[in-house]
Amino acid sequence: MKKSLENFIELAIAYVIIFFILREWLVPVMQLTNTGVGYLFLIFIGLALALSLFKVPPLLSGLVKLGYITWFVIFVYSENPFFSGHTLPFLTNEVTWNMVNIFSGNFEQVSDPFRTVLFLVLIWMLIYLIHHWITVHHNIFYFFALTVFFIATLDTFSEYNGKAAIVKVVVLGLMMTGVLFIKRLRLQVDAPSEIIKKLKIIVPMLISVALVSMVAFFLPKAGPTWADPVPFIKSVTGQSGVGDGQKTVGYSEDDSRLGGPYNGDNTLIFTTKSRDRHYWRIDTKDTYTSKGWELSNEFMGEVVFENDTPIQTSLQVGSRENERQIELDFAIPMPFLIQTYGMLSVSAKDPTLYIQDAQTEKIVTKQQSGSNQLLSSYTLTYSEPNYSLQDLQMSEPAMLETLDSSYNRFLQLPDTLPKRVQDLTIDITRDKASVYEKIKAVEGYFSKGNYRYDKTAAAYPAEQQDYVDQFLFDTKVGYCDNFSTSMVVMLRSIGIPARWVKGFAPGNAGPLSDGYREYQITNNNAHSWVEAYVPGTGWIEFEPTIGFSGTVNINYDLQKETPEQDDVLKPEEKPEQQPKKEQTTKNATATSTFSLDSVWTWLKSLKYVWLAILALLIIMAVTLFVQRKTWIPKMQVRVYRNKEADWTNFEASYQALTKQLGRIGLSRKHGETLRAFAERVDASLETDEMRKLTAVYEHHIYSNNGQEVDFVKLRESWEYLINRTIS
Repeated sequence: MKKSLENFIELAIAYVIIFFILREWLVPVMQLTNTGVGYLFLIFIGLALALSLFKVPPLLSGLVKLGYITWFVIFVYSENPFFSGHTLPFLTNEVTWNMVNIFSGNFEQVSDPFRTVLFLVLIWMLIYLIHHWITVHHNIFYFFALTVFFIATLDTFSEYNGKAAIVKVVVLGLMMTGVLFIKRLRLQVDAPSEIIKKLKIIVPMLISVALVSMVAFFLPKAGPTWADPVPFIKSVTGQSGVGDGQKTVGYSEDDSRLGGPYNGDNTLIFTTKSRDRHYWRIDTKDTYTSKGWELSNEFMGEVVFENDTPIQTSLQVGSRENERQIELDFAIPMPFLIQTYGMLSVSAKDPTLYIQDAQTEKIVTKQQSGSNQLLSSYTLTYSEPNYSLQDLQMSEPAMLETLDSSYNRFLQLPDTLPKRVQDLTIDITRDKASVYEKIKAVEGYFSKGNYRYDKTAAAYPAEQQDYVDQFLFDTKVGYCDNFSTSMVVMLRSIGIPARWVKGFAPGNAGPLSDGYREYQITNNNAHSWVEAYVPGTGWIEFEPTIGFSGTVNINYDLQKETPEQDDVLKPEEKPEQQPKKEQTTKNATATSTFSLDSVWTWLKSLKYVWLAILALLIIMAVTLFVQRKTWIPKMQVRVYRNKEADWTNFEASYQALTKQLGRIGLSRKHGETLRAFAERVDASLETDEMRKLTAVYEHHIYSNNGQEVDFVKLRESWEYLINRTIS
């Protein structure tokens, strides 16, 4: 009973350490893919470890895990309670949908709930494997080393900062490895389990690891001995760009030189709860320089507003009966207003002046004294505009010629812009009758072409190269700045006024509660998009960036008659408003919870990581092959030591011994008897154990008479010979 309790406590401590190590696997995946509900995955890990700890029967354990996975899917992906009449139809629909897609080979159409189930099953299998390593082999060194390699690789090749994670994993891993090593030694020598003697060994080891780790953490650190490998790899593969290296994502006022890779930054900017998704608008820019954006040398005045007074912009607003309010709580207060489409007014607790630049429509916040006002929260009143599709379709290109000169700044283009940019735009919009259809054709061009969204692979244009031309025809890889700038320039090239808009994308969506969804907006959500002028309607926002969906509301008062009109309708639909059976709903749901699409996209972007892993696997395979004479017999000793001592296992172990002897050059010759072979082996290894084993083996093979055999002594002889082959 005492020994059983000691084993339980040891296993419980081991599982606690394993839980924290597995957390360091999960955290970077959640961060790099902007995935929420990470705590639910941690609960599943804890549940699986607890079931293994208490040795719950496999059938019951499996039912509990399957029950949690089912609840997980319903809680995250269904708006209905678990115990409701909608649960079974939802699960049936998911199973039917995914089975049809799998058997038809449409793997990209597999839904996110099904992918989440696969991810949880993968965690289930990993925990079972770890349980086997701890309870059978008493060794997690390979899992520990793989964890360190995983975090170090992500820290090197992605925006994830793994410094703290590396320290935690190394400390926990060393402690765990030390404890299990002591346990293996005690089992090998069959030492009595005395808690005092055990603590005399374990406690000093744990204290030593803790002290060494603390000293190493606080000691001054030298700079890196080796240079960052990423630029070198990119230069070798011809992907290096011109510029000053990577920038950090986030809102910036200087956009004069666009391009180049970005480092991610998950710093929280503000949070809000809303019934609607919002694009958070800050300002616009009007002058394209072939390298980036600047402001034209034209001061157009300022307009001052106060709390709860109507704010006028060039954008449309909705009807008064559809007014809603939304409160923004800032983790990092800013000296300007975060606007939303349809904004009517703003209210803050402190007396504030809102000063709008008529040129950029940026609204700065000031105190009455004129100094900057940093607001920690404020409330926006808004009414989202609805645009009539019928009116939009009536925007004839000839109407652009009647616009006054104030729109000329939204048609500006540098003289050096290559003509093929305009030629491409004309070709894309050739068969479109209305201005709106032309705009939508350009907006949808990037998703139909061979373009790719990637923050880390975007290039700087060369000195004589145009930023848009490089993206459209050469690299075809970039992020929001590439897509939005290209769309603005393309529209301007065919005479459609357009401007470049900066702000934040809707943010990371949390769970839905009472019709409101919480959104967390971080620096990673910094974004740029397009506003284009549609005659007869006004300025409307458009989203050309692959992977993003706009929030514009279209009133479909025009009956669809042609496939072209159908194409116009599709991008305007909000994810929340689409039928639930459509796959687009599944993708939209994933952006607010858990999306393995983003995981897969992130995995595909880490090609250098996969090359490094492939090289490491090749090195490991070659090493294992070369060292097979050493590690194979050690593994066999461990395997047969845990097996029951009987004739079946004795025969198998004898055959394994002869194979190992063959690896060191002592193969049995053709026509050689077992006895002669045994004498030759003993002479070579300077023992007489092979003859003892062979005598028993021959008697077992050729004699029908039973023989009393001491299998323990035979195993000792067998292990001695195996160890001799290694030495």
